Amino acid sequence: MNYSEALALVQSEFKTTKYASNCYVIRTNKTYNGANGFCVTLYNKGDKVVLSDLGETKEIFDEVPKETWESLCKENGFEFNRWSIEKDFISLDDVYEYIDFLDKISDTYAVFE
Repeated sequence: MNYSEALALVQSEFKTTKYASNCYVIRTNKTYNGANGFCVTLYNKGDKVVLSDLGETKEIFDEVPKETWESLCKENGFEFNRWSIEKDFISLDDVYEYIDFLDKISDTYAVFE
């Protein structure tokens, strides 16, 4: 599936906002901590299409060490690539899995006072 096809598929279920010529933000209406919205993007890497948080999740939960991110991602079928959580995009199921993963991270690390 090429980037245009992937984007059309995502836009059939989600609102998106253009971030760059090769990247659209997928609006999830979910937050990490009640204030900061999930960063989920559809990103054209040229040879493949991936979902990425553009490194935003580690900015929200900056107390989590790199080794923990690498382990969490590997255990859940994601890649921790240059401080970004990534997953190859094959179908809409990947978007839902990505959102569920960010939910899991938020449930684990968000502090509500």
